[in-house]
Amino acid sequence: MHRSTVRKWLIGLTGGAASVPLLMVGTASASPGQGWGSAVYVSPSGAAGARGLSCGSAAFSSIQAAVEAAPVHGTVIVCPGTYTGSVTLDKSLSLEGRPGAVIDATGQLYGIGAAASYSSITGLTVENASVFLAPGVGADGIVTVGTVNGSLVPASHITISGDTTENNGGSGIDLNSTSYSTAVHNRSTGNGVGVNMADDLGVPTSHNAIIGNVADDNPGGCGIALADHTGFGVFDNLVAGNVSDNNGLGTPSAANASAGSGVILADPGEATGGGVYDNTITGNSFSGNGHAGVDVHAHAPGLNFSGNVVTFNRIGTNNLRTYVNDTPTTGVYLGDASPLAITVQGNVISDDTYGIFTAGTVTVTGATRNVFVHVATPLTGVASF
Repeated sequence: MHRSTVRKWLIGLTGGAASVPLLMVGTASASPGQGWGSAVYVSPSGAAGARGLSCGSAAFSSIQAAVEAAPVHGTVIVCPGTYTGSVTLDKSLSLEGRPGAVIDATGQLYGIGAAASYSSITGLTVENASVFLAPGVGADGIVTVGTVNGSLVPASHITISGDTTENNGGSGIDLNSTSYSTAVHNRSTGNGVGVNMADDLGVPTSHNAIIGNVADDNPGGCGIALADHTGFGVFDNLVAGNVSDNNGLGTPSAANASAGSGVILADPGEATGGGVYDNTITGNSFSGNGHAGVDVHAHAPGLNFSGNVVTFNRIGTNNLRTYVNDTPTTGVYLGDASPLAITVQGNVISDDTYGIFTAGTVTVTGATRNVFVHVATPLTGVASF
């Protein structure tokens, strides 16, 4: 993502969780083609042979059956009611929920899995996904990966907008192993992680956008996470205009297993190469989280964390997990096992013991060009210019 492009996207963006122009959302739109706009209705009271022209005459009671019946580039309209199980989008289409449409994914790997590029998911509540493939992998509400013929298949150019994800054991929304996908104006609460970006399937995760979401009160982990797990990298992504508060405050055992930051850029160094780099974190609000509002963790030497920019965010009191041995409140934490250069400027950091705290050899561009309000130690261990 070129910086000039980011600047164009952020015209009109002001401090805090500001509104962000959505001109980039079109990157996940499909081209008109066969079936474009054709609607299939699904309702809990749907019946085979019905006219299928409205919620009152829906011909399907299963969302998955409606997906299979819909034409490519068509639309599945999910009428109010609760639907149990999971849904896999195995063709490019729009899945649109009417108010009150709920997917209960209890006992499932995910609620909605997008295995077809150029698909969109809007207006749905997705809850209770509970099955993990491995620790930290699976149990997602909405994920840009789906199971097809027994294999996990990633997709790109996915739009996830206006959805609610809650009480999922993994991520509420998981932009995993995808590119040119967007999560816009969703609400994610009560999950393991609010909104996640990772490369778990060995595919780079790049050129995605997380914009205008609320990721609050996710007790098991971070509000927003960008994490490289396979060495393919998480890069050129935009995180803008989100609110991510009060995360990582679950039971001590749950919180100790996850960072609980407002936003984290992390790489455990389990695979060579990759890294988390050239990402922009701007115009967000982070407060009341278990770890720092903005957190960078590069746990092994030689990882690429270059080119990340943290700017124009409002960062309140964070690092509130007082039951672990890390009690001072901290706005921004920057830790790297290798020398790190990062831009952190134009932020308002307030009501913390430490404004910007570094671990390792860290150079911060713009460190003194932040506003510190009621911060005891604005900069500690920081080399700045």
